[in-house]
Amino acid sequence: MSLLSVGARALLANQTALQTTGHNIANVSTAGYSRQSVHLQTVQGQFSGSGYIGNGVNVVTIMRNHNELLTRQAAAAQAVQAGDTVRAERLTQLQDVFQGGATGLGAAISDMLNSLVDVVAAPSDITARTVTLTRMNEMASRMRNSGNQLHELEYSVNEQLTNNATRINQLAQSIAEANEQVARAKGNGQSPNDLLDRRDQLIRELNQYIQTTQIPADDGSIGVFIGGSQALVLGNQAASVSVAESQLFTGSNQMRLFFNRPGATPSEMQEDMLGGGEMAGLLKFANNDLVEGRNLLGRMALAIGLTMN
Repeated sequence: MSLLSVGARALLANQTALQTTGHNIANVSTAGYSRQSVHLQTVQGQFSGSGYIGNGVNVVTIMRNHNELLTRQAAAAQAVQAGDTVRAERLTQLQDVFQGGATGLGAAISDMLNSLVDVVAAPSDITARTVTLTRMNEMASRMRNSGNQLHELEYSVNEQLTNNATRINQLAQSIAEANEQVARAKGNGQSPNDLLDRRDQLIRELNQYIQTTQIPADDGSIGVFIGGSQALVLGNQAASVSVAESQLFTGSNQMRLFFNRPGATPSEMQEDMLGGGEMAGLLKFANNDLVEGRNLLGRMALAIGLTMN
């Protein structure tokens, strides 16, 4: 019977190893999946007068090939990249408003100024005056079009900020639910590898929108913090965020991310506190780059108007 037991243990152990290998192959393209491997251990031998007789092998656990430090560093780097990428995309759109070439705002201003030279040279020439008025109308039209483009860009950025805030809240709630599942599963003494992979993938996706800091708890759950110290997820409880105009600078059109803690007054967060992620990049664009572009267009129009008048 002992020989049959050794063989049965070996078959079961290798069956588990084959199942784990199949699981790895099946999930080769699954986002966030970590390769798993079987940890085998020799069964304690049975003592006899001739020594200890081996009793085969047992499966101790199925390990998740995962490095916590590298995962956190990758998530932080991803957040910074996401913030820079979305800001660069919006800056490209802003640059198109002030594009060069024959159809650009600069060309319209140059054409208007050149037409004024002809009027100065021949004040009584009706054709020169007509051309100048036409160039002025064209320049004013392009100024208005540029202003409309800036308004549409502002609207698009604000919509994206609102959508991102909604997605952050959804991910935070999903992470809280995953925390509860992990804590419950760890009660049996084994690591729920697939649940941990799913939670890490949710955290990576969250870092696409806002940079986070993760602190593990003794029960297997993980705390997720934003803005340095604001607890977005603690255990199975999730807070929320929202986007609105700054309450500290009312009327300034400065957009801010607000951290909404249950039962407390929303906390206004500066974009510099967010670190990385799309939210940080969009807020920097909305509160700095877009404002500068709008001011530049306004100063240009004011200077031309005052000079012409």
